[in-house]
Amino acid sequence: MTAAEVTAPGVTAPGVVAGLDRSAIDRVRGRLLGVGYRITGTWADAEDAADEALARLVALEPGTAPDNPEAWLTTVTTRLCLDRLRRRKREAYVGAWLPEPVDTALLPSEMVEQRDDLRIAVLLAYEQLGPDERAAFVLREAYALPYAEIAEALDAAVPTVRQWVSRARHRLDTDLRPPERASEAVISRLVEAVLAGDLQQTIDVLTADARVVSDSDGKVNAARRDIVGARKCAYFLVKATELSGGMIAPVEVNGEFALAVVSRGVVRVAQLAVVDHHVTRVYFHSNPAKLTRLALPEGFEPTL
Repeated sequence: MTAAEVTAPGVTAPGVVAGLDRSAIDRVRGRLLGVGYRITGTWADAEDAADEALARLVALEPGTAPDNPEAWLTTVTTRLCLDRLRRRKREAYVGAWLPEPVDTALLPSEMVEQRDDLRIAVLLAYEQLGPDERAAFVLREAYALPYAEIAEALDAAVPTVRQWVSRARHRLDTDLRPPERASEAVISRLVEAVLAGDLQQTIDVLTADARVVSDSDGKVNAARRDIVGARKCAYFLVKATELSGGMIAPVEVNGEFALAVVSRGVVRVAQLAVVDHHVTRVYFHSNPAKLTRLALPEGFEPTL
């Protein structure tokens, strides 16, 4: 059930949401999407969890409604997302896995205002945290929920939740510290070098340990292992640009600059991450199933 179905014209939603108008439902759903996307890194999982939580609330019998519906919905959404996250950990995925990119304009307003922790590099760092640790950190840092409320959502003791949040914060500041957002100057340097086919200038923009990470799940032709090292990465980027035949266009993804590229019939969306003013990661989103929430230019639509 979607938010639209909860308040569909001519339909009176049962239970505690009967008095909510469309804007209120959309606001609550937007918050749940924010929780789900940060926990799972996958927009489809976030949507499924948010809509299922709303459907469960609608289905409650009169008199059994929670005193705080939004807190209840957050708890249900969090638990559903944790189920999906744990299930995904057990599933086979071909090659590297990257969080699903989302067009910035499609994000709910509360997420647009907090763009930094929606960057692919940050969501990817979250992947290295344990599921409960990740959920606790998201609920505390992104939504400033009280520890007691988080503990209830995760069915854990408050001291345990405090420990999870503290440990996650420390790891994200040290060994899991995400690369920085790419500045316009760095983006321009790399793009100009690659478009010019200048291998040495491209190398100069990269860190010595630069990596190209491609997410395709084996559905399209893409590297299944990371390309490592400035020279190898530079050669790959220059060659991919040559093969694009000019099919390159800027797009905005998760609040960051990105490039849509069509090479050998495969649509890829490339994002950059930086350390000390040099590009250290190039993330290539190539899995067509993960490119459906992007506003790509005409002619750049992926084939599912």
